[in-house]
Amino acid sequence: ADAKKSAMARIRTTLRLADLGQCDLVIEAATERETVKQAIFEDLVPHLKPTTILTSNTSSISITRLASRTDRPEKFMGFHFMNPVPVMQLVELIRGIATDEPTYKALHEVVERLGKTAASAEDFPAFIVNRILMPMINEAVYTLYEGVGNVKSIDSAMKLGTNHPMGPLELADFIGLDTCL
Repeated sequence: ADAKKSAMARIRTTLRLADLGQCDLVIEAATERETVKQAIFEDLVPHLKPTTILTSNTSSISITRLASRTDRPEKFMGFHFMNPVPVMQLVELIRGIATDEPTYKALHEVVERLGKTAASAEDFPAFIVNRILMPMINEAVYTLYEGVGNVKSIDSAMKLGTNHPMGPLELADFIGLDTCL
């Protein structure tokens, strides 16, 4: 209860981008649509100080392309938290073509301060986790479609057989079938 109260005291909400002007780090976590993310960065940048680091929690969109819509591609990175964030320990750090070393080091420190583990990925479609995960989810759908197993059996087999915290069909539903597609 005390930790919750302390955390809630540090959270402030706003509907105005200008209120983010003094932030040192911004993590965009909008829906997985490039045009939506680009518009957010274009509208946000004029309100930020020049030293603010920008990141995207995208799971697959090119970091280099997103960074190109800002005035600071050297201070822009992918900062991909895994779902469910409170449970999963991994954060993928994805450099864009122009990301500088101080930005990478600063974000690596943030990951450590959060008590999570960083994995560095290059700016290729879907990075590491989703490049491997999405074909697995796709195969789980085919396994269901072909009648090899039902939803419960497929998810149980992967949770217990490969030590995944969620089965692939449960995870697809959690991520959102529209996003997986």
